[in-house]
Amino acid sequence: RMRLPLVAGVCITVPVISILILANSGIFGFDESAHTRRSAMTDKESTASEAKNINGVDHGKQVEMYDKDTGLKYLLYTPSAHPANGLLGEKNEKKGAKNWPLLVFLHGAGESGSGSAMGLVADGITGCPPVELHHKRAVPELHTNFVVASPRTARGWGDSDRLKTFTKNLLANKSLLIDSKRTYLTGVSMGGAGVWRGAPTGLFAALVPVCAAGMARPSEVSVPVWAFHGANDDVVPVGYTDRNIAALKKAKPELEIRYTRYEKSPGPIGYPGYDGHASWMQVYTGKDYTDGTTTYKGHHGPELFKWMLSKSLG
Repeated sequence: RMRLPLVAGVCITVPVISILILANSGIFGFDESAHTRRSAMTDKESTASEAKNINGVDHGKQVEMYDKDTGLKYLLYTPSAHPANGLLGEKNEKKGAKNWPLLVFLHGAGESGSGSAMGLVADGITGCPPVELHHKRAVPELHTNFVVASPRTARGWGDSDRLKTFTKNLLANKSLLIDSKRTYLTGVSMGGAGVWRGAPTGLFAALVPVCAAGMARPSEVSVPVWAFHGANDDVVPVGYTDRNIAALKKAKPELEIRYTRYEKSPGPIGYPGYDGHASWMQVYTGKDYTDGTTTYKGHHGPELFKWMLSKSLG
């Protein structure tokens, strides 16, 4: 563990992994070929999640993709009713076709890497969109309504221009039929800091930072925010979100700013000693999480995704 300044004159004690999260957080014209399905697949079963009907419920498809402009590998989910499901790369510009909301999810430091985007289907972020969509257990409000893009990075989310290019390429892909006025950004831990960095791009209709590392810049935030954090977080202290939300409410009283501060959150699966950091297991899901001994109250998934859909640009 090391001591870090939270605000001037105040120090906090956090695990060394927090140093990595904060460092990687950045604190200290499109053509169809720009987004291509990854071709270097060695194990079909582990690199794609096929569309399936499970217990009478249709689930969509999640595949690994590559954005050549940013060098980001990512997982792309399309709902079962999406015209591009199984037709990625083909034209789907049918007259009167529905435009779909887009959710961009940014992972934390523990999932960083330059390898396959399937590295995001990890126990450590159980509860997060790419994991739940892959295992066909995402809440209906997510899996039936959103196209979801989950990029993987090895160098943090501090580069807002990179995130902007990545998102604009998705919006420009006519096969995906994205509604540019209903694009949303969420992320956990280091990815939560990336949500704050994505605010000035002007592309997102709502921001959802979860246990976010680092500080927001209120002058850059101009859309609704719903933030989440566990009060017992040992990795990224809840004081970061406390101060961010207080500063936002003071600077932007006209904005809708929501804050859910869980009294107690679980630790990530496979990360003993990092108590309270996995508030995402309460944020995106539809039922309380239990680790066998403790039940953690909070399952905001259905409410959160409905809230997102109620927000649009312009």
